[in-house]
Amino acid sequence: MARSKRSITRDSVFRTTEQGAPPAQGIGTPEPKTRQTAVWLTDDETDWLDSRLQEIKKAGWRGVTRSAFMRALVRAAKQRNVEVGGVTGEAELEQRLSLK
Repeated sequence: MARSKRSITRDSVFRTTEQGAPPAQGIGTPEPKTRQTAVWLTDDETDWLDSRLQEIKKAGWRGVTRSAFMRALVRAAKQRNVEVGGVTGEAELEQRLSLK
């Protein structure tokens, strides 16, 4: 039986020739890992949060989430570096964290 002669060989452009991970795609630094945590909010607090999200969506950021909004709040509070030592309750904590 005659062997078929291959005149065209496949190029390795579309497949990897070495074992290992494929090259990373895109630019920029990867997002830091996040952890899920439960936050208990009142209906009034949830309504306020959702109304802020609606404002953001109307302005153009359609994919905004509660989590993204809350992470931004935490980062903003971290930048202010408020002293919270000796706080005895939620009301006092709110007072220290307020921008006034």
